[in-house]
Amino acid sequence: MMESRTRLRAITAAYTTLAGLPGHDYSGINLGGLILTPGVYKFTTSAFLTTGTTPTLTLNAEGDANAIFVFEIGSTLTTGSGSVVNVINGNAGTGVFWQVGSSATLGSGTAFAGNILALTSIELDTGATICGRALARNGEVTLEGNTISDTCLVTGGLNNNLGDFGSLGFAGSSEAAVPEPGTVPLLCVGLFALTLCGWQSRKRVA
Repeated sequence: MMESRTRLRAITAAYTTLAGLPGHDYSGINLGGLILTPGVYKFTTSAFLTTGTTPTLTLNAEGDANAIFVFEIGSTLTTGSGSVVNVINGNAGTGVFWQVGSSATLGSGTAFAGNILALTSIELDTGATICGRALARNGEVTLEGNTISDTCLVTGGLNNNLGDFGSLGFAGSSEAAVPEPGTVPLLCVGLFALTLCGWQSRKRVA
């Protein structure tokens, strides 16, 4: 019980830190087809990855040793079937974080990259995979034939051969942390120092 409370406090602290970062307003812009460089991207309400036959968001870390991508989403995150979040030109320090104000829904067959921290719940439709983590503060993570991994190697075939460059979930290792408000360098709040991937409220659906 004490361990669970400690981890919940860690999730809450990380969620709050991510939610307070200043960034670029991308409200109303569909993520499908975009190529983004490191930074903080804010959505006042919902965010969608649904544009295109195979909706794809490319995150170009540009070889930056401290490349961090943060998505602040006011309400929901939704991806279309077969969507892909692809991280390129990254390294072991590349971080990808999705702070979701209510719930996230990944469509069937989605190949997702990054760490989702949702206030309410996270639902993965059939065959959706995450190279990263799925953390729901107040609700459940609902799975339906899914894979969530914090060690994603290209040779392993996870997420249609997407890898995390050895970062254990796009900066989800014990050495990593979330960025400090207003800065790009890492803040030592130890977002995943407790290996939070092992603590998820999950409801498996047959």
